[in-house]
Amino acid sequence: MNDTVARSASSITRRAVVGGASAIAVALGLGHRLGLGGASAQDATPTPDPDGVAGEVLGADVPTIAQGAELAVGRTTIAPGGGLPPHSHPGAIVFAVDAGTWGYTPLEGTIRVTRAAGDGTPTVTEEATLGVELILTKGDALFAEASRDQMPNAGEDDVVLLLAALTPAGQDIQTD
Repeated sequence: MNDTVARSASSITRRAVVGGASAIAVALGLGHRLGLGGASAQDATPTPDPDGVAGEVLGADVPTIAQGAELAVGRTTIAPGGGLPPHSHPGAIVFAVDAGTWGYTPLEGTIRVTRAAGDGTPTVTEEATLGVELILTKGDALFAEASRDQMPNAGEDDVVLLLAALTPAGQDIQTD
């Protein structure tokens, strides 16, 4: 790893550890170390925070193709009755629902939804209406850029989200 990548990777790790609940809960989980490089995984299974949200980073690094950006892939689990209050994302995130019934209310930004189709072919991607809650289920995907949103579990089972986030270097994946 070259010096620039190593410094930025170290920055990703530091922010994941000291960033606090609101800064990292969606993708990184509370106080969990980022796995750096390739597809490294976390050593321990994260536990939910008081809002019923647990996250883990499956891999993260600084891509040379997107200078000034950091890329992370993660998994977030939202327990029944849990969720995240309104918060912002400075970069771009793709969420894929792996399990459960996820409520997602876009408040600002560019939000597009692709619903899973019964025959395995994705449906047409649609722009989401700001302020209107979307209900997403297994196989649905959502793209959010420069967004503000809130995210409750809208069902009776855990919601499991897989995500990829591209954020400006030095910024957390989630703010306020």
